[in-house]
Amino acid sequence: MKKSRAKTLKVLFYLGAFTFLLSISACQESDSDVVKPKTIAEIINQSNDFTFLQEIIASGKMGDALRTENLTLFAPNDAAFRASGIPSASVITALSADSVVSFINYHLVNKRYEYADIPSGNLKALNGYNIRVTKQDTIVILNKADVSLKNVNAANGIVHVIDRVLTDK
Repeated sequence: MKKSRAKTLKVLFYLGAFTFLLSISACQESDSDVVKPKTIAEIINQSNDFTFLQEIIASGKMGDALRTENLTLFAPNDAAFRASGIPSASVITALSADSVVSFINYHLVNKRYEYADIPSGNLKALNGYNIRVTKQDTIVILNKADVSLKNVNAANGIVHVIDRVLTDK
């Protein structure tokens, strides 16, 4: 009787250990289960709020530039274009190719800045012009644009949505 009980306990122990190990191995994530962060280009292209910017980026053939590492994009949404007096993307896409690229590059900085870390003063945009940054308590103003949505993380940087188009005037 003692032998059969010991044998039963031994079988139950091994069965429990096997079940435990099997359940642990089933819980491991595979690479296909992990959601990879989107690039800045993907964030812009997959949003209905950026149709003007999508068209301008396509016109300037700048899609690959938005896949570059370590960028901050100050992204005007469609409402920001309208608030800036730009009723359609064609106002920008009708410009010379160099002007379209410069326009896009004026909204890009070659460093990743979390909202709280955006420095006061001047930020050098990718087109070589300065973006004037004014900080009032916890509010950041870029030229005359307020940040309406901050810290949209991307695989290659960060996006801050702004309520006006950046201009150097």
